[in-house]
Amino acid sequence: MPVTLAELRVKYGRHWLVSDAVGGGWYAVRRHGISRELLQRGLCNVRCAATLDGLAARMAAETQLEDRLLRGSEASGRLPECPEAFPPGT
Repeated sequence: MPVTLAELRVKYGRHWLVSDAVGGGWYAVRRHGISRELLQRGLCNVRCAATLDGLAARMAAETQLEDRLLRGSEASGRLPECPEAFPPGT
């Protein structure tokens, strides 16, 4: 079942502003910026996708990496860049 905007806002709304994009698609912007170090380790202040399902996948991956980095995990993860990580239309 496709994810809804309301579901994304409930799950991520405390830390992210989720909205439709003017030219089509969807985006999420962090309500509070993150450190340069976390940006260099692969986190982003903005995530976007053509569909809500695609945005949900990107935000889930972002949250998973953020949790690992903030817990101080030894695993050094990086999210792949959007074009390589997710096929067009997601």
